[in-house]
Amino acid sequence: MSIEENKQVVRQFIDEIFNQVNVENIGKFVTPDLVYHATGEDISGIENFKKWVSSDHSIFPDIHFTIMDSIAEFGKVATTWIVEGTHSKDFRGIPATHKKFETVGVNIFHFEGNKIKEAWTVVDGLTAALQVGAVKTVSNETD
Repeated sequence: MSIEENKQVVRQFIDEIFNQVNVENIGKFVTPDLVYHATGEDISGIENFKKWVSSDHSIFPDIHFTIMDSIAEFGKVATTWIVEGTHSKDFRGIPATHKKFETVGVNIFHFEGNKIKEAWTVVDGLTAALQVGAVKTVSNETD
């Protein structure tokens, strides 16, 4: 596939799987042995990835990714994006705050043929956690 075709696959993957939650269509974008490296966890295989995406959408039901930029070379696509949503259920021991967040992240997708075989994700989780009130800032100023 061409560089532009790979970039198009990534755009469709993010929109259809993450934004529209059409998890039954994951197989048209990824290889059966997909490994998705998210911050702090590795998700292997299509079925585990479906569960992971569905779980995130149950916690952040209005989550939405907007691609800001993509850069590609043979077999790889790097994408920067903005993600926004509402923290509606417990997440990793943090009770639901029902507050909105907006933060940024990066994916690097590795292709095998015309499908995504591996992906690496980095998300600015601290900004999101501050916005929903899951963590507080501490001031070092003295009176």
